[in-house]
Amino acid sequence: MDKTRIYIGPRLSGLNRFTVFQGGTLPSLVKEIIEKRPAVAGLIVYVDDLAQARVDLAKKGHPLNLFFNQVRSK
Repeated sequence: MDKTRIYIGPRLSGLNRFTVFQGGTLPSLVKEIIEKRPAVAGLIVYVDDLAQARVDLAKKGHPLNLFFNQVRSK
């Protein structure tokens, strides 16, 4: 499995939607964002799972949908 991950949440200051993270390590700025908004971590998925994650993001009540709405509402 590829360790490359991608952020699928709404645009935030310092973090754009579909930002790709190579090698499994998140930049310090992203870690700081996660400290302030823990739901952001749930919106960083493996690229291999991106297609299914985008489907799940649209399902009302799915954890990805809930994370997205939490991040968007702040």
